[in-house]
Amino acid sequence: MSSEYSREEKIFLNLIRCLSPRLTQYIQVEPVLDYLTFLGRVEKERIQHTAATKGNTIAARLLLSTLEKGTWGPGWTQVFLTGLRKGGCTLAARYMSPDLADLPSPSLETCYDQCAQLLDILQPTLVDKLQATDVVDKCLEKALLTKEDRNRVVHLDENYGNERAVRELLSRIVQKEDWFSKFLSILHEATYVQLAEDLTGINCLKDNEEIKENGIEKLSPKDGHVIEETLISLSDHQEEENDSLTVENDELESSLADSSVVSESDTSLAEGSVSCLDESLGHNSNMGSVSGTMGSDSDQDDEKKRAFPEPELVLRSYQMEVAKPALEGKNIIICLPTGSGKTRVAVYIAKDHLDKKKKASEPGKVMVLVNKVPLVEQHFRKEFKPFLKKWYNVIGVSGDSQLKISFPEVVKSNDVIISTAQILENSLLNSENGEDDGVQLSDFSLIIIDECHHTNKEAVYNNIMIRYLKQKMKNCRLKKENKPVVPQPQILGLTASPGVGGAKKQSKAEEHILKICANLDAYTIITVKENAALLKEQVKEPYKKFVIADDNRENPFKKKLLEIMTDIHTFSQMNPTSDFGTQTYEHWVIHQEKRAAKEGNRKERVCAEHLRKYNEALQINDTIRMIDAYHHLKSFYNDEKEKKIAAQEYDSEEEEEEE
Repeated sequence: MSSEYSREEKIFLNLIRCLSPRLTQYIQVEPVLDYLTFLGRVEKERIQHTAATKGNTIAARLLLSTLEKGTWGPGWTQVFLTGLRKGGCTLAARYMSPDLADLPSPSLETCYDQCAQLLDILQPTLVDKLQATDVVDKCLEKALLTKEDRNRVVHLDENYGNERAVRELLSRIVQKEDWFSKFLSILHEATYVQLAEDLTGINCLKDNEEIKENGIEKLSPKDGHVIEETLISLSDHQEEENDSLTVENDELESSLADSSVVSESDTSLAEGSVSCLDESLGHNSNMGSVSGTMGSDSDQDDEKKRAFPEPELVLRSYQMEVAKPALEGKNIIICLPTGSGKTRVAVYIAKDHLDKKKKASEPGKVMVLVNKVPLVEQHFRKEFKPFLKKWYNVIGVSGDSQLKISFPEVVKSNDVIISTAQILENSLLNSENGEDDGVQLSDFSLIIIDECHHTNKEAVYNNIMIRYLKQKMKNCRLKKENKPVVPQPQILGLTASPGVGGAKKQSKAEEHILKICANLDAYTIITVKENAALLKEQVKEPYKKFVIADDNRENPFKKKLLEIMTDIHTFSQMNPTSDFGTQTYEHWVIHQEKRAAKEGNRKERVCAEHLRKYNEALQINDTIRMIDAYHHLKSFYNDEKEKKIAAQEYDSEEEEEEE
């Protein structure tokens, strides 16, 4: 993304990136291209060629990709919006509106998806029974087709037959707003009542009675009994949806601009009261009798309360048992089996800690350390954010965000920070080396360490705790000298098992556990004793299953991978800072790839990309089987070959056109 773009244009590009799957469904490329005056002739011809040879969907992806990667002049975003509207892609234009005031609600999206799936299921029947020429003009009248769409359908009917024309007609109407109810109305007008019955499941009289777009219509079934069926169109509730759609623009824009941070904006998209396809088919749970009486207002209010209930932070008795020492401010290790709710205990302790600090008018800040990037997202979305967002600012920071935002600023502006341990370690090193402000351990009042049994030897957790222990010893000396001490955070470790460190004797196992406690400055490991029966009910007892594994001592595949990676390093003159096949190496090579891409160094970028794939293959080889690692690399190189062949074909076609 060009640094010359304004903030609004960057947000617009982020919208394209985030909404790309939806936009590719709703954009008809060729008519839109006519209005994109900022695109050059070469780009337009390339996209048009893709549409002609590979289809509209792939061409739409190429168009969006071109907009993302290119640098365009002022006002290009408005030109693109105008092109969508005038090109007949009104639904896509709703998604790309800068103020987001007309963004479709989740319920409306679900409704469109269900209608499209229903049409896909019944497409063979429609292709067989529907005559395109009978409905094409009516589709034009009801704005389901543009003039260009209509001409295209007629051309296919005259030259390639009705079946192909019907397929083209169906593919184009689903890109328009409120297409389902309008299409049903057209089928009735054109005497295709049976097809309308197939689409709705309603058994209608075979007459030309028009479907009323504003509500309820009486339809007589074949057995003569008169019933009322409710056929609610999407457009009937369009105004209600727009009224109920609330978007806090400033917060959403800042969220899009800083998309590298896992933090959620406080944007709320209130779901509109749009009836989905199930309601159109008469399956609305609020429907009363056959007369279509809706549920009472009180029922609707109760349903709204049930939709997004406020989660309650309540611990089970065995969880409270292990949490008590930490609630008293002591450094401990909580040992609970997998699936018993260790993280929920940590959330409870974090909230209690911050509440006490606030009550005492003291600074409070919680740092949650994890050893894997996916755990940042998991802890943030599933545990800390839902339970603490009402009272405290919670944020999750992944490795990618370190290139774009300042970690010290993140720490200053939030109460709970969830991050990988390496990010904190890097910031501590920066502070020690004087490279930037960095952070200090004293900036935090509570540090929660997930999977704390990794706090040993040269692990990142241990490097952080060594600083803590050194400062603790300094504080002891300062106390003796009656000097002010540096405040230190409370430490809380979480683990399912501290392990034995490969020990074969009980004494060695005990020594390993004591080392873990010493490294974390924990006075004890807390396990469930009083409420063991309740814990056993909550967590299912694992069972043992013995499988004889193949002897994997000789690993020629791994040896070859290491040789190739060494050769690549020699060729690119890149010096790794860690061993191959480790997570630290993966972080390093991703950083090298991004740096090379930013500097325009193609050689280093390509080498780093291949090294990353070989490192992934090493990890797969160590975890699963050689053949799985081989297939991973084979898939990567097949993709590379396809890209190369596609580029060569495109170049040859351009040369032929020039000749």
